[in-house]
Amino acid sequence: MAHDSNTADAALAEAAEKAVGLRHALHGNAELSGTETRTKRMLMDFISENTSLELQDMGAWFYAAYRTGRDKAEGCRRIAFRADMDALPIDEGNALPYASCNRGVSHKCGHDGHSASLAAFALAVDRLGCDNDVFFLFQHSEENGEGAAECARLIDIEAIDEIYGYHNMPGFPLGAVMVHDGVAACASKGLVLRFKGKNSHASQPENGVPAAYALAELISALDGFVKAAAGESRAPSDEPAVRGVAFGEKGMVMCTVVGADVSNREQGGGEAAFGTSAGFARLMLTVRAEDEANMDALEGLILTSARALAAREGLGFDMEYRDPFPETRNTASCAEKVRMVAESCGFVIAPWNEPFRSSEDFGYYTKKTNGALFYIGCGEAHAPLHTPDYDFEDALILTAAKMFLTLAR
Repeated sequence: MAHDSNTADAALAEAAEKAVGLRHALHGNAELSGTETRTKRMLMDFISENTSLELQDMGAWFYAAYRTGRDKAEGCRRIAFRADMDALPIDEGNALPYASCNRGVSHKCGHDGHSASLAAFALAVDRLGCDNDVFFLFQHSEENGEGAAECARLIDIEAIDEIYGYHNMPGFPLGAVMVHDGVAACASKGLVLRFKGKNSHASQPENGVPAAYALAELISALDGFVKAAAGESRAPSDEPAVRGVAFGEKGMVMCTVVGADVSNREQGGGEAAFGTSAGFARLMLTVRAEDEANMDALEGLILTSARALAAREGLGFDMEYRDPFPETRNTASCAEKVRMVAESCGFVIAPWNEPFRSSEDFGYYTKKTNGALFYIGCGEAHAPLHTPDYDFEDALILTAAKMFLTLAR
């Protein structure tokens, strides 16, 4: 459905202006992963009040649909666009007029801006139309890696041919577009490992089963496990050697200790009783890799060693997973479309030669269909993501909506 560029630009500008107000309202109503009830309602109301698009309420998430009435035999593609909508457990550090009203919860990753961008795009498609069927997916629970695993049902429900999403990124020029062939964001997973021994009087350690030595030995072995999982290690010339990070033929492998404690209390916490030996230990790790197979190999080495140490020391052992994220692997043809669209829109394409180490659950979608996650710069001196001073740049709403509209066509 052809429109001259002036008409499309005017529709996008009007939609983006409305969406800025929506973004500020979402920001003030920040909600954590799995609790985005009011956020979802605000977005659904905005779509229903400003468009005639079909809305599908899927419980924790929803999507809107623009349907042409044509089928694939007539050349109609079915293209989805995703935005996340959850916030983070971070206090609002900047004095914004639209600051979060929920104490200790704020949009310090920009998901309010991602959702507002998708809403602006929805308004533009409703006004301008499109030659393809377009699906606007508003996803919950990205920060803990759970949302896309559920929302990926959309791919099957609507027989989606391609899916796109974006994330804002500080440290790059404002409005610049970055897209990576292959892996765009690393796989990661949290591991909680527990060793359970037996306390004793501190003067009679022979009567207890201490857990500290197994924990210390396991931590000391982590760097070797990382190197083994990466294979033939190669340190990039521009990066210093860092313990717990290795590079192999399939890219980076990393293990980060995020918490560790030894205690005479099974649940840990608080100051220990100095008259009692420590029979319990807990280790919390994040394992991360460009390639999921390497991450799985690293996990296997860690768990094999932990179980062997527990058996040797006479300890009980159990473990839990936290926040699992798949690798986000872009389809080459979709990544190339992003570049072509950015160029046709007159946006700067910033160089980007390796995946971002942070994780994104968008990978659940690209396991099921073609797609690409790209990034839009929000300023080289912009406050980093996940920090109190961060706030989304409203100018990116128009940039993202224009990218999405051109990709949809």
